[in-house]
Order: sequence, then C-alpha cells, then structure tokens
Amino acid sequence: MLVKAFSEDYQLKFRPYQVDGPASPRDYLDWSISLRKWRLEQQANKKETHATTAYDVPGLHWAQTTYVQTHVMANDLFLYDPETNKYTVDKFLKDTEERIGTIDSIVVWPNFPNMGCDSRNSEDIFRCLPGGTLGIRSLVEDFHARKVKVLFPILSSDNGTRDPQAQWSYILPRLFKEYNIDGMVSDVSYFTQDYWMNSLAIGHPLVYQSQANSEISMGPALDDCHVMQWNTMDMAKYDSNVRIPTVASRKFVEPRHMTHASDKWSRNKTAMIQHAFFNGLGIEMWENIFGTWNQLAPRDAEAIRRTSAILRLFGPDFFTSAEWEPHCPCVRWETVFASKFPSRTTDEQIVWTFVNRGPAHVTGHQIVVNYHIGIQYYDIWRGQEITPTNIVDGLATLSFDIEPHGYGCIFATCDVSELPNGFDQFLKTMHYRSKTPLYKYPLCSAILWQDLDEITVTKTNTENLCGMIRIEGDHFNFRVRGLSSHPKGSAEYSGVDVKYPWEHQPTRNHSSYHMKINTFYIDAYNVTEAQFKKFMDETNYKPADATNFLKHWIGGCYPASRANKPVTHVSIEDARAYAKWAGKRLPHEWEWQYVAQGGTEYRTYPWGNEWDESNVPEVYTGRERLYPDHPPADVDAYPSGRSCLGVYDLVGNVWQWTDVYRDEHSRAAIIRGGSYFQAKNSEQYFPQAYRNDQHGKYMLMAPSIDRSATIGFRCVRDTEESAAAFGNCSFTESSGEC
Repeated sequence: MLVKAFSEDYQLKFRPYQVDGPASPRDYLDWSISLRKWRLEQQANKKETHATTAYDVPGLHWAQTTYVQTHVMANDLFLYDPETNKYTVDKFLKDTEERIGTIDSIVVWPNFPNMGCDSRNSEDIFRCLPGGTLGIRSLVEDFHARKVKVLFPILSSDNGTRDPQAQWSYILPRLFKEYNIDGMVSDVSYFTQDYWMNSLAIGHPLVYQSQANSEISMGPALDDCHVMQWNTMDMAKYDSNVRIPTVASRKFVEPRHMTHASDKWSRNKTAMIQHAFFNGLGIEMWENIFGTWNQLAPRDAEAIRRTSAILRLFGPDFFTSAEWEPHCPCVRWETVFASKFPSRTTDEQIVWTFVNRGPAHVTGHQIVVNYHIGIQYYDIWRGQEITPTNIVDGLATLSFDIEPHGYGCIFATCDVSELPNGFDQFLKTMHYRSKTPLYKYPLCSAILWQDLDEITVTKTNTENLCGMIRIEGDHFNFRVRGLSSHPKGSAEYSGVDVKYPWEHQPTRNHSSYHMKINTFYIDAYNVTEAQFKKFMDETNYKPADATNFLKHWIGGCYPASRANKPVTHVSIEDARAYAKWAGKRLPHEWEWQYVAQGGTEYRTYPWGNEWDESNVPEVYTGRERLYPDHPPADVDAYPSGRSCLGVYDLVGNVWQWTDVYRDEHSRAAIIRGGSYFQAKNSEQYFPQAYRNDQHGKYMLMAPSIDRSATIGFRCVRDTEESAAAFGNCSFTESSGEC
C-alpha cells in the first residue's frame, strides 16, 4: 500500500455537515492532516457563550450515550390504549426491544399533523393529551423506570395558531418542566440560546436536539462551534449512499456532540446504519411517521441491535475521543472502510469500526496495526479473540471476514488493562448472534393492512325524516386525493393516507373506483347546537372522557346566538352516539362525495366547477381563540353554496366526520369539506380540502384531543337498498362495483 508524501495543497471536499473521505489510501495522509487543521480552525473561531454550556452539566451527559433514539406518535396503539384511556409503555417497549434491542431515548409526538385544523397552538395540543399533566408525567416516569430518556418535539413554525402571548422559548421549557421531560426536539438548524438560558433559569436544563441539515432557522446563521455549546444533539440525513463514507463534521469538531443519522422515509436503511457505525453516531428510528407505518426491515433491525450494542459497550470513553481517526487505511480499501477510536482514559485500548460497502464477501487480511507483546485483539462482531499475523517491525496484520454490506469491529487492549463492564458476556452474546449472518434476514417489511373500524346499518323506517333529503342511487366513479403536510412534495410513499376496502394498500393518490351508490337519506344541514342539546337532554349523555366536550358551552348550554350553528367540540364517538339516538349513522366518505358532487355531475364544488368565495363563510386567519368570538356560520347562512341535490353547508364552514380507518398502530378519521379557519404562515399546518375530490386525514387518539372547534357532522339513514348493501359498504373486488 503506497502513501503519498504530505502536500500543503490538498483541498477537502465538503457537503452539508459532512466531509468527503479520501479517494484512496494514497491520499490518506494529506486528507487526515488537512481535516485536523480544519478542525483547529473551527475551534479557534468558536465564540464563547460566557455561560454554562450543556457539556458542563453532569445531568445532561446522557446525551452522549443515546445511541438509539426512536420516534413515536403519542396515539400509537402500542403506546396508548383508547379503550382504557391508558398509556401502555411496557407494551411499546416490549415490541420495540424484541425487534431492535435496547433504546436509549424516545421522542413522543403529539398529534401535530392535526395542528392548524383549529386554533389550538403547541401548548394547547400538549395540554389536550389524555390524562393532562398527571397523565403525561406518568408516561414519562414509566419510560424513566426503564432507563429511557424522553424528549418532546416542538413545531418551530407554529406562528399561525392561537397567540401564546409569550415567546415559545419562555413557555416550552416551563411546560416541559411540568412534565419532567429530558429534552426538546425541533426541525430547525439550531435552537436559539434563549431556550437554553430559560431552562437553566428554572432549574431544569434540557438537552436540545436540532436538525443539522434543516433549512429552517430560528435566528441568524451562527457558527456550528457556537451553537453546539447548548445544541448538544442533532439529527441529520447524510449522503450515506456514496461508496466512500463521509465524516460527520459536527462530531469531528466536537466529539461530545451526539448526532443521530436519520432517513425516516427510506425502506432500506443499510447505508444509513453503516454511516452511523463508521462515524460512531447514534441512529434515529422512525417507524410511525405521523400515522404512516414504515417498519424497519428485519435485517436493518438486527443491524441496529448489534451496532448499537457495540457503541453502548464502549461508550463515550471511546466514541467521544478527540483522537478519532476516520478512514484509517484498510487492506481491502476498495469496499472496506474503518474508523479508529482510541480510549480517552486507558492507554493502548482502541476500537475500530468497519463497514463493507460492497456486495461481495470480504475475507482475509483487513488492516495493519501497531503491535507489541501483551496486546490482545478481539473480533467484537463475532465475539471471539483473534490472533495477529505477519508480525514484523512493530506491525501486525488482523484478518477476519465481513459479509456483503456488512460490519466489523476490532478491540485492542493490553492484557493487564481493565476490560469494559460485562465484556465477557457481551462476547458470548455477539458470538451467538453472529452465527446468523445479516444477509439471512429479510430486507423488506410489509405495509400494514387497514380496515374501516365500524360499519353501521340503520333501520329503514320512513319515520322522522324531517330535515333529510332522499338521495337517489346511481353508478358512481369515486376518485379522491388525500391531502397531508407529511411527507412534503408530490412524491408517492406507500402507506400514506388510507386504504379503501377495495384497495390493497394505503395511498394518497387513489385511482378511480366504479361503485354502485344505493339510495339513502342525508341531513340537509349539519347537526346544530340546538339539535345536539335536545339529544343531551333526552339521553343525559355523558362521555367517558369529557375533556374539551362542548367546551364553548356555558352551564351545559350553547350560547344563545349559536342555536343554528353546527355543533363542534364533539369527538367522533360523540357524533356516533348522537346518530344512534337519532336512528341514523355517519355518512361514508363516498356517500358524502356523491352528494357534494351532485351525483354523476362530478362537480368540483357543490355549486359548480369554479371556486366562489361568496358561497362560503369568510375565512378567519386571526390568532385569537375561535370561541366565543369567532364561531362558524349558521348552517343555512349560505344557500347558494348548496349541492344541486339540495344539501347545504357541505364546504367551507366546518369539517364533517365520515369514516375511521385503523391499522395495528394508528387510527385516523376522514374529514370532509374544509372549514372557515385557516392557520397562516406555515405549510406544516393541517391542509384545507375544499374541493369535492380531496379529503383530510385527521389522526385520532382520544376524545380529549380529537375534539375540535372546526369539526362537526351530519347524519344519513339507510333505505332498504342501501341497508341490503351494508349501508353502501358492500364491495365486490372482481367487478369493482358494490
């Protein structure tokens, strides 16, 4: 192996938050010296904060050991049981740990994808979570009891919902102190220093985790070395598919900084896991991505189990070493790459991590190392001691095998040095697990099957049809597109949105489906406050979870001016209870759309094919709470906006509950019609769906958080024809008709 003499002219190549590696071992010396020189320049330019940094706080040192961080939605059915209204931490951890091993921290996401559907801001959403403050503290305590740190996310661009009357940097550290949260996560490039200073001032310092390659900023561009003094963790999507692994620049400049490699939407995460292992980074694991399930493939899960266990065994003593040497030369340098991590505390103890970027099995000699009598070498990946060969002039060759797209790890130690805690047992575990090569694990995972959660058929009597419109059936081409702020862009990701009964997987862009709509009855107007009050009086209805139930009512009654307005602040369970009392049911989405489109006229809007703002209430974009001063319009206020079938208030006033879909991890309702409230200033808010061929997917968790100031409902009743088709919900796959 030839190494060129040092050249002062060597130019490093940079990517966002990463540095390209050397093209070959011949360039290693120039590259390594230039890289260290660049690091010294960065550190010399660091602006001191003249305040306590996060690295100075012993209680935050856990951030340097959080090698696996999983993200989960609070409404995940493995974490929260809507039947018992309880958090189920043990169930969630049992499933996760059986598949990928130990997790070190977790980011629990409330239903932020729903934010902007009404005026509730970030604090309001957190406070609406089931159980309130005590419930969230109990959730956090359960994770802490299992030695898992808990972080909560914030939506950096939440500046279009209710005005919080103070800076988020003041509010959120105090809110998270109430919950005993360990850290805060956001999609910004860095948290501003006022977040850190506020958490210090209240005696509850937090770990702040930003997104290194984010284009969103809370403030002016600042030097990485400066912001890393309180942004001690970040997540980043690296260019991990390049053959030569890049070097994580933030970690190289500040070795104590923890970066989590992230690629949440990808199906194959091998390249990302290799990049993380090469750099000694953590892994950010997203499976429930805002209600879309993207489960780790068994191979990736097993790779994370093994690589993270190695990182955890040796820990910060090695993987925060300032003497880290990425791209130390390997014998099989075409596809095998290694990093060297010397111990910070014990002389002659070194860990090397290896990755094979090629599709072929690599055997035999792998690396030449320094050697003297008394040095022992262990193949950590295979859990066995190895014997060096070709010992001459203080050098030795280490030989071992690395499977295709695989991993390796070597540990060197003096025979009298103390070994890491649990070392012998760890070797036995790795020896057992490595008997099954990673390539024998499947590199794919299934998309979860979704079903309608409830199919109801009403009685077909013709009594009490006052206020209902008879809708004559016909053959109908049902076509709709789901709107979602995640993932961004027009790219199609399998599993996003919902799976209709005739489809084989969820998708945002639903193909046209020819169905038979049988005759049914539908309310001419949305259910009003007065009608819902009658239901309450006659049934004495009391929901099991009354949090936020009819929260705009005063003393058990709606304000006098709201009798004819659509009832809101009702969950889908409340709406179904009303419908059952009235001898009706909620409409299926295709029934709602059939009515809104004028049957087979396929109108874009109920009144025609062009948007006309005079047919809907005036849009409210302010930042005040919607009740009591900014309610929806009366249900009969805009007669010109009705459907040609004689149904009113379909679009632009309040959303309307229709169907609910459920898979193993999530529940979501389809809501139709859009509303009069539009949260401005952010594309991340819940998108409006005014067109008849669009719908919103509203994530469900519990009535306390599901109830909204902008969601109401209307009901339908079956005829004998629709009842015979299970309430217009009988489908024949072979014919495409119901």
